[in-house]
Amino acid sequence: MKGVIFTSRNKDNKEIPEFKQRKISFLSESPILEIDKFNRFVLEGVPGELSRFYITVNERKNDTTVRSLQHYLLDHPDYPMTKIESKATSLAMSPENAATHKWLFDFDSKSGIDNFISDLVKAGFKEREIEVFKTVHNYSIVVPHGFDTRDLMKKYDCVELKRDGLICFAWNTTEGR
Repeated sequence: MKGVIFTSRNKDNKEIPEFKQRKISFLSESPILEIDKFNRFVLEGVPGELSRFYITVNERKNDTTVRSLQHYLLDHPDYPMTKIESKATSLAMSPENAATHKWLFDFDSKSGIDNFISDLVKAGFKEREIEVFKTVHNYSIVVPHGFDTRDLMKKYDCVELKRDGLICFAWNTTEGR
């Protein structure tokens, strides 16, 4: 299972009158099949609003998430049952409940991506292990595990490392922009 977030952020919608930031998050066994739900989320926005569809880069552990939820509920016996799904999602998305340990690099430049991928190959990754995703403005690059990134990060000032990041899977704008 993976975590899914649909969001419309202030950062993307500064010029939209009457915009209010929105966000929903949940867990899914097949997150890419949630596109219809995302499209409904988009339609609920104000005209011109940009919304994003994020998926956790790492699978989440069901067993440790269940235990975390059980402990939380024991410690908070008055917790409202109507909020259980959001609490389970929040706990599942915590780093300790990641089942895989992929790393995501947020590449914020229109050029140099090929050089960055070449440097990842030089760092020991096979090209087939490196996943590149187009984002709203640039790219996300995912590698299957961690490594010593000190030299790589010194070379690229347009890259941010996210050890348990979110892939921007899709984005859409309501009519009127």
